[in-house]
Amino acid sequence: MKDVKEQKQNDNGEIIEMKQGQVIKIPKNSGKAWLTLFYSLPQEFVSKRPVYLNFPRCPYEVLRTDKYDSMINNDTFLELVWDCVAWSAWQYFEVPYQKGGYREIPGSAAQYSGDFPLWRLSYSMLPLLRDKFEVSGFSFQQLYNVPEGTELPWLTYQQFGNLIGTLVPEIIQEQNWQPMIDEIWNNRTIEDFDKRGSQVKLDFMRSWEHSRSRKKAVSIEQLAEDAEENSIDFDIPDTRSAFENSVLSELQIAEFAAGLSERDKKILEMKMKGHRLQEIAEL
Repeated sequence: MKDVKEQKQNDNGEIIEMKQGQVIKIPKNSGKAWLTLFYSLPQEFVSKRPVYLNFPRCPYEVLRTDKYDSMINNDTFLELVWDCVAWSAWQYFEVPYQKGGYREIPGSAAQYSGDFPLWRLSYSMLPLLRDKFEVSGFSFQQLYNVPEGTELPWLTYQQFGNLIGTLVPEIIQEQNWQPMIDEIWNNRTIEDFDKRGSQVKLDFMRSWEHSRSRKKAVSIEQLAEDAEENSIDFDIPDTRSAFENSVLSELQIAEFAAGLSERDKKILEMKMKGHRLQEIAEL
């Protein structure tokens, strides 16, 4: 989660709107400046903070009075907007395969550390996403012009995903961030993962251990990537099964040998060790 005060200090400037020839100034570091993003959130996201389900869907009074300022100008409101939008932006980051090509970040965002540079980058993108809203049909001016008594409909999860999924690649391209994203991904450390165990963390540790070996090795992650690229089922055999079969075989042999004479036991032992028939015949 991005520090709220840090984001406020780093976000300067103003959003300027016109009202009957007058200029209305709303600082970009105020809660109201994030209303365009808030009103775009699906109901499923807002339900994470149930109190905001009761926030007016008509922005007319929200923007023209201070009646709802206490709900907007606080860290809870900012965290709701920032966390939901940053998480959504993360879904559209692409990271490189080891042999070329790109894919979505494997695993879930919760499996990575809050200090992972790509996770922090998703928060750094928020002001740019807000600027994109101004030219993508979700501008502050349009929000201000909503007539009194008109409620804004909720965007569906799919509609919101399509919106963010269109804007994030545009920003990455405009800011030339992909080379930076590639470098961050290719230079991950154990600190970039959540302290709890996960498959992505386990795969990284295996890959990291192999990279330190002088012998040429192929990591589990690389095998999985190759299988995915070539549409091949990738399944790691269960070594416990082979071990159990080996133990059972030895027990069966021991049980069989118990009923043999000493000479027959010796013959069986020599056969198991690979002795030739001529050697056994000389016994």
